[in-house]
Amino acid sequence: MQTEPGTEFRRVIMVVDMDYFYAQCEELRNPSLKDKPVVVCMYSDRTLESGAVATCNYVARENGVRSGIPIFKAKELLRGKPWVFIRPDFAYYEAMSKNIIDLLREHCDRLRVESIDEAYLDVTSRTQGDLQRAEDLAKHIKSSMLEKLGFRCTIGIGPNKLTAKMACDLCKPDGLLAVREGEFLMRFGHLPVDRLYGVGGRTSAKLNEMGVKTIEDLAKKEAHVLQKAFGRRLGLYFHLASQGLEDEPLVEWRREQVGRMATLKEDSRDIEAIRESLTAMAEEISSELEASGLNYRAVGIVAVDTSLKQHSRSKTLKTEEEGSEPMVKVGVELFKELLDGEPSLVVRRVGIHVSSLKSKAGQTELTRFY
Repeated sequence: MQTEPGTEFRRVIMVVDMDYFYAQCEELRNPSLKDKPVVVCMYSDRTLESGAVATCNYVARENGVRSGIPIFKAKELLRGKPWVFIRPDFAYYEAMSKNIIDLLREHCDRLRVESIDEAYLDVTSRTQGDLQRAEDLAKHIKSSMLEKLGFRCTIGIGPNKLTAKMACDLCKPDGLLAVREGEFLMRFGHLPVDRLYGVGGRTSAKLNEMGVKTIEDLAKKEAHVLQKAFGRRLGLYFHLASQGLEDEPLVEWRREQVGRMATLKEDSRDIEAIRESLTAMAEEISSELEASGLNYRAVGIVAVDTSLKQHSRSKTLKTEEEGSEPMVKVGVELFKELLDGEPSLVVRRVGIHVSSLKSKAGQTELTRFY
């Protein structure tokens, strides 16, 4: 769409959220899973049911399953149902995410990838600041997503990131909601105050003690009252955000590092057991980097001991590397150094990450923020 140079429009931001993304990927790969409770789990491998739920589809959610609950609890909630519990396939999810991001880039002025399943789109110029055009564009994105890639998504639209995010969260799953400038309290004022982005459990409890139960209640509080209770910066944020006022520009973030954590099958100092775990994680990281067209020049490791204390080491490499082998080699060296220096250290969880990420020659970096 052509616009005159220097033309300014009212800002229009979209948030695209891929509903229950990991589980939706699994349904796409295996259509027979649809209409069954699908639960993607992070197993610790200490027992057959140790670990936690990473995500699940809405059939499982209707039965009370939620992200973060123990696997055994999820199985109790789904007793008697045709449930399917699956280990995550991150390489596959990253490849699907890249396809989604490529599609979204075709429909916006600027894109900020917030996570593997969520992105912010600035569509101001493309829609000439017109919310109806933005709704039409969102409908086109949703239909293209389904027809070309097989995914359903939810889209929220607003004059800023905050409003678009709130709209998106309110209309899940597979929804579309546009909130005009000045409509924030009409749409969200009745919601509990902890539904406002940035208000957590402790903050919500303190606000409740102040008589603030809803977002509208918060909007009625004067800024100086909130600043006295929460500090100058946070108090001002609550005062403005509760009215839908936010003007932070949409900036594409560069991904700084990629990593994984895993629990060993048993507490150990055995370097071969650690190597086995590092190798599996490094292969996932390598696939993710390959999909994003990135090399790395630094490797770091994390060890969590039996008292849950974290220990870390890192090393900057002489040249950029790709693939899992250099990652594992350096990771093992760092673990040997750590264990040699701390003879009493017994490891429960291990992690490895790469940083100083660079685009491969001849490729454009896929900017991401996790």
